[in-house]
Amino acid sequence: MKKFLLHIFKYGLLVFILLNAIAWCSLYFLRNSSFYKPQFLSHEVKDINFDYIVIGSSIGLTTLNTALIDSLTNKKGINLSIDDTAISSNYLMLNHFYKQGKKSNYCILSISNWDLANKNPVLNDNDYRFLPFVSQDYVFNYFKNLEQGYFKPLTFSHYFPAIGVCYYNTEIFYPSIVSAIKPNKRNRFDEKGNYFYPEMGTIQPKKWSSITLSWKNPYIEKIQKLCNENNSTLIIYQAPIFNTKIINKNKRYNFVNNANVIKKDTYFFDEIHLNQYGRKKASTIFAKELMTNYFKN
Repeated sequence: MKKFLLHIFKYGLLVFILLNAIAWCSLYFLRNSSFYKPQFLSHEVKDINFDYIVIGSSIGLTTLNTALIDSLTNKKGINLSIDDTAISSNYLMLNHFYKQGKKSNYCILSISNWDLANKNPVLNDNDYRFLPFVSQDYVFNYFKNLEQGYFKPLTFSHYFPAIGVCYYNTEIFYPSIVSAIKPNKRNRFDEKGNYFYPEMGTIQPKKWSSITLSWKNPYIEKIQKLCNENNSTLIIYQAPIFNTKIINKNKRYNFVNNANVIKKDTYFFDEIHLNQYGRKKASTIFAKELMTNYFKN
């Protein structure tokens, strides 16, 4: 019996070591690729200094076209927004941007009113995309602070990478194989970090409504502090929402309210996302705002 248990332990240890070796290779290939936005920033983006960056969720990703804004303002920007994320994730991306030794004069944060009102942020759906950088303190501490429950696959991956890679196998392991073969392949965004939804969407009839912003999310202040520490000016951007008026009573931040600058439903993919034509219109309007009130020099 003792010999049997010894064999079980020996082979179990070998399997454990092998799994972690495979996981380490997966994270290595993914980290040295452009597949997800965090890796794209560190692997493919060679520029150090930017006039502005855009951070946010899918709203920022599909609303502000940095290529168009650049052409209209003669400035240099990049869209670092990630779909299915929140303000806490945007903080992590901004921190990741600075940790790569990069700088930006302006940081444009695209918000959503429900996330802004969330005073208890948790881990978000696509935060696993930072897993290849879990050995970095700023990523590990983010996972440790926001991942809930007793089993924390992202946090534990700091010690045993196999845990996170196995848990997020379709999102991490399979993309790492693609990354090993095509390290410059990007997952639904272009060389400036932009992506758009097609023309046809599912916009439904809706009466006009009004929402007053509630500033409860603690990561807004964290982002402001991070910007101050890195000599960046924070601009908070409210993207167009179909038939919705946004009221902001908080004067502490630079705030651009474009909630109802686009009224035709033909410019929307759904209630909170623009299609490719709406994106062009919104980016043009915002570029003029930047030129008038911020990009004066």
